[in-house]
Amino acid sequence: MSTSQIFFFFITLLVLATSFTTTFSLISVHHDNHDHQDHKNQLATVHITNGLPKISSSPMNIRCSTEQTDFGVKTLGCGEDYRWIVEERGVYFCEALWGRFMASWHAFQPKRDDGQRLVFWLVQPSGFFLSWDNSSWVRKSTWETE
Repeated sequence: MSTSQIFFFFITLLVLATSFTTTFSLISVHHDNHDHQDHKNQLATVHITNGLPKISSSPMNIRCSTEQTDFGVKTLGCGEDYRWIVEERGVYFCEALWGRFMASWHAFQPKRDDGQRLVFWLVQPSGFFLSWDNSSWVRKSTWETE
């Protein structure tokens, strides 16, 4: 399957899921794997913040998963934060769709993020920025168009 076909498939899934998830995203954008009381296996907390401009921004759709768990599609408005607790030692992969732009990146990589309790991602028009202290940012990925 070509890259264009994969992205088209992803976009189709997002469009179908958006109407369903928009209703539920109003309830909460926050996602914890388990109850707040029991985080014995917690490796880190990943935060993804929509830092896209308010003026011309449509919401950003994002889907994150591991080999075992799919967190589903989330819709983030400008300034909204999506977070989850990393409990599996593996790669957490995310895909995003914003208007005609799409991207994919590893939101959590054990080799890169080992020992970090917090992993922050800031999504901007110029790309996806990683920080472990929520103040020093390094661009790790960029948007693509077809």
